[in-house]
Amino acid sequence: MNMLKKVALTVLLSASISVQAASVWKVTDGENSVYFGGTIHILKAENLPLPTEYDRAYAASDKLVFETDIDGIKTVDFQQKMLSKLTLTDGTTLQSHLNDETYTALKTHLDSRGLQIVEFHRFKPSMLALMISMMEFRANGFDHDGVDQIFATRAKVDGKPIQWFESVDEQLDFIVNRGGDDDNAMIKHTLDEIQTLPAFIDDILSSWRDGDLEKLNKSLIEAMEKTSPEIYNSLIIQRNNNWMPKIMQMLKDKPTEFVLVGAAHFVGKDSVFAKLEAKGYAIEKVK
Repeated sequence: MNMLKKVALTVLLSASISVQAASVWKVTDGENSVYFGGTIHILKAENLPLPTEYDRAYAASDKLVFETDIDGIKTVDFQQKMLSKLTLTDGTTLQSHLNDETYTALKTHLDSRGLQIVEFHRFKPSMLALMISMMEFRANGFDHDGVDQIFATRAKVDGKPIQWFESVDEQLDFIVNRGGDDDNAMIKHTLDEIQTLPAFIDDILSSWRDGDLEKLNKSLIEAMEKTSPEIYNSLIIQRNNNWMPKIMQMLKDKPTEFVLVGAAHFVGKDSVFAKLEAKGYAIEKVK
């Protein structure tokens, strides 16, 4: 994912080789249209090339809209700010923020990866959850630019305007506050996801490329809502609600936008698509 969206395994999806459709949709309001593409923020080389439906939506669009400023999160200033917000500076250590059971489980995991937990004592649990998630994805072969970075680069070459829903500081706030005040629940959630990661990749993430919203909802969103309601609320519900006024404005103006955000935002009862359907908009898959 871009650096910030690796925190959620929910949006890191793999792909099957032979499919009939993709995670690309078109919403129309009279003469105005908005395309929506589900993104995976980090990919394997074998996931490429992307389905041609992405190219069709890109060619038909005047501007691209991403979750955040992709270039902005790469700056030294932002990386330093992120590190400062996710590092413990009050004299406490990681161990003092976790109960014995969670700390032991985390230590066991890091030991199995040849890492010493004391090396991470200065980080807040939210930072450590991000770090160990990224380690696992890298270990499973995710080392290629994701969908959003691919199209951001392409848009700059082609001179297409780029916008985003959230500032880099807003994205950082989601990372810092992920999981609310329950550090133990967040670490446990991350460790549980890591244990099932290979099957998660083979099962759920092939559904991204198929654009199978029903399967993604059952395997991805419903599970997150049940086991990690605070993460689900902050990662999905709050952000979808914040994006909707901007999406509604897009459906009223002349330029045709191609919105490229994590596929999890299109899935389930609280999704962007559910909100658009409730307002009477028809959503069709691009073929």
